[in-house]
Amino acid sequence: MKMIYKALLLLIFFTISLFAEKFESFVKYKVGYGVFTLGEASAYLKISDNGSYKTEISARAKGLAAVFSRERTEKYMSEGRVFEGRLVPYHFEKQTSYGSKKRHIEFFWNYENKQIVMEKENCKGGNCEYSSEILPDDKYAEDDILTLYHNIMFDFNKTGAKEINASAIGSKKPVIIMLPEGERLKTAKKTFGDKEGIYIVAILNQEIFTSDKGELYVNVDSDNTASKAVLKKTMLFGDVWGEQIEKKISGQQNRTAW
Repeated sequence: MKMIYKALLLLIFFTISLFAEKFESFVKYKVGYGVFTLGEASAYLKISDNGSYKTEISARAKGLAAVFSRERTEKYMSEGRVFEGRLVPYHFEKQTSYGSKKRHIEFFWNYENKQIVMEKENCKGGNCEYSSEILPDDKYAEDDILTLYHNIMFDFNKTGAKEINASAIGSKKPVIIMLPEGERLKTAKKTFGDKEGIYIVAILNQEIFTSDKGELYVNVDSDNTASKAVLKKTMLFGDVWGEQIEKKISGQQNRTAW
């Protein structure tokens, strides 16, 4: 159940839209595994007049999935500034809660010294432990897991690249993001029924179920939000999937020329 829940969150990291100056969006997804619905997840992004941004992603299991996960909830939040079209974080946090356990992790960027401070708080039954450390140099990254996919899409458009390797705070291993070609493009078209939009594939480099690396297929609408995402090659009941069920967008968007 824990691995299914992590996959649930991975399905909506592509919902951060490309934007102009003032912009706000909210997107909600139904998430499932094979024929079973596991829960709902939502993504929120706001760009203010002063150039700051805040984005949040949260997920909550429902039904039997909630029972088996002990009412597990997860929330990710990133805030920072927009610089030359990119999201530049200065604060990222992750909150996890299930049963009597709560975990809160925060990261703070110091770009001048190229350092990231990580603060942790782990609680169980009301007893909490706190720790703080500066991440080693080999763990430094300029993206967190929420800004990563927006910035990669920006880089695709700017450089014309078809594949990018990237690391981010909040992801244990580097990921490969690609605009699929050949067999992967055929798989994407078949997966989404030749639906219009952009196809993106993420190689997560994590062993998820029977998949060696974890291949996430995403269909992106004309407004740059993910309409559907599918984690391929999972066991028994089929693919893990996320499907858009609600969307609210206001403000000016930059449509990418793909």
